[in-house]
Amino acid sequence: MKWKKRIVIWIVFSLSMQCLGLFYINNYLLATDTKVVTKKVVEDKSEKAKTIDITVPEEAETVLVSYDAKYLSYYEKEELKLVNCSDGKIKNIEAEDGSKITFSEWLPDRNRILLVEKKSDSESSNLVLYSYDVKKTEKVKVKELDWSGISSDVENIQLSTLTGVIYIQVSNNATSSSSIYRIDRMGDTTKINTIPKLVGNIAVLRSEDKLLYEGSVYNKIYATNSDKNISHKSISFQGAEKLTLIGAQNDEVYIGELQDNLISKIYYGKTSQDTSQWKILDLQKASEIKDLFISSDGKAYQNDSLKGVIKEIDSGIETSYKGELSQLYTKGIVSIVDNKVSFVPFK
Repeated sequence: MKWKKRIVIWIVFSLSMQCLGLFYINNYLLATDTKVVTKKVVEDKSEKAKTIDITVPEEAETVLVSYDAKYLSYYEKEELKLVNCSDGKIKNIEAEDGSKITFSEWLPDRNRILLVEKKSDSESSNLVLYSYDVKKTEKVKVKELDWSGISSDVENIQLSTLTGVIYIQVSNNATSSSSIYRIDRMGDTTKINTIPKLVGNIAVLRSEDKLLYEGSVYNKIYATNSDKNISHKSISFQGAEKLTLIGAQNDEVYIGELQDNLISKIYYGKTSQDTSQWKILDLQKASEIKDLFISSDGKAYQNDSLKGVIKEIDSGIETSYKGELSQLYTKGIVSIVDNKVSFVPFK
């Protein structure tokens, strides 16, 4: 009977670990920053966060702003700094002993950062994924990426807080190739066998477990289906030979048509629709993909860096800024001039 007792113990242990992982992802990583209460809400304008211009060091790298522009992060001498945009206070996000932070990405709708740490020892292949809660100043391990090799680095992370699925794009510097891994709510990892081996841009949908990716050689777009075998389908448009993936917002996908490496037309719609039903935005002036942005409410913007103007393509409304445009946040744009990070609301 001892063997039966051992089996029961191992089953209980396995289920306990899975439940702990599910509890963390649901209640920590994917939890909202507020609790729901049933009382009348009176707006207090005095308590609204006041965003100020932030000056970063000249050697600062990879300046990133949270979705609501309340915080920003940057690297200085391989250390990750976190800035409170309401008062300018700076703090370090510490790496574990013997490790350094090699990748960071703000969640799309939370004041939390996903961090990847790598052992400083060149003989080690350990990459570890952490989540850092800004308000609680807590860093928690999410997953050891033990399937990565010594020459591997994380180059992109896409996550939906609604589905709880994380997609991690890992590059292998030794072979100049990339791989994509899917981590579900239970922490189980699956390698995505993409149709082309070389993958460029990737994106995920908000409320459906679906990955979009671009083949970087022939500029074709593919979408996975959320089934056991993770099947794939190609997304195409009549008359368009080369495509590039711009991004995804509110479960709509934005794809650019390439002509001479410039985007002249944007197609957008849902993967559940036939592409003949997708809407089209014709650009008056062809653009590089780095000058095209999709806001959190699904509006497409085109940047003119020479004029210092970003235009909402559909309405034609323009917002002026100074310096270099960095990214969008929920209510406007982020620009950098003379090491000063400025927040410019949309017109």
